[in-house]
Amino acid sequence: MDPDVSVMFTVPGASLIHQSNTIACLSQDFNRKPFGKFDAQIESIWNKRRSENPKLFNGTKFRLHSVSKNSGDGSDFRITFNIGITCYRDFISTNWAPNAIEILQLGEQNFNDSQAFMSDAMGVGAFVQTADKHVIFLKRSILCGEAKGQWDIPGGHAEPQELVGKLPVEDIDVTKMDSVKVIEEMFDSIKREVIDEVNIPSTCLSEPELCGIARNTTAAGRPSVEFVIRCSLNSEEVKTRYHQGSQSEADESTNICLLPLETVIEMKSEDNFWQNMAPSAKGCVVLYRLYHKKLMDEGHTDI
Repeated sequence: MDPDVSVMFTVPGASLIHQSNTIACLSQDFNRKPFGKFDAQIESIWNKRRSENPKLFNGTKFRLHSVSKNSGDGSDFRITFNIGITCYRDFISTNWAPNAIEILQLGEQNFNDSQAFMSDAMGVGAFVQTADKHVIFLKRSILCGEAKGQWDIPGGHAEPQELVGKLPVEDIDVTKMDSVKVIEEMFDSIKREVIDEVNIPSTCLSEPELCGIARNTTAAGRPSVEFVIRCSLNSEEVKTRYHQGSQSEADESTNICLLPLETVIEMKSEDNFWQNMAPSAKGCVVLYRLYHKKLMDEGHTDI
């Protein structure tokens, strides 16, 4: 396991999880715990980061507290996401705080939960596989808030504003949201990110299927929900679409790379590409490898 990532959840068998088998449990108890010592530094950290990168902007995010699993397997397996609310400002100012280790330690001491005081804004990412079995990676722009200049998978965040509008985080009661629509937004958001970042039409993408959840240890354990999406275009067609430059989030990446699936599965930690990969991408690849191994163990060869 790469030290930049840890596995929070992986599919229990050789089947990915469909949206219909995914549930959201919404509670204010799943929000970040307030703590005066750390809360006082949030605005100053955020202002400093904004002065360094004026393109950063705040917005509400979902907070992934934990997941609960039933005892089933295969197509009967269901997973519950325990979700609160947070914002990007708090994410930058807790998960990326200079004293993040202290925040983790005090969370463990006070709540037996190292993440208690962390924003833990829930990310989403996609292992996008083309028709000729290549995997999409994007070179992150230096204007991004994290993992600048590294190779990443398409991804971003599910957006609470899609359900409640552009309200400040203080005015949002997550329990008033429709739990079904929260799950819909989680699955819709990753497909939207692939469309916006790579310029692939929606009609060329399969519905996302859940592969697992990884934590970014370089961001104090920030969780990211990882999906598998299959694209009906081949790798050259994807490159052409990307370089047309009409994607709405073109400033987030500067280049595209499509690697053969076999290369991604067999890549070693000492390989140059892996060393220049964003933790979110590493987490997604680690989860896909675990899923792939289960497929192989069960005798599946056509993947």
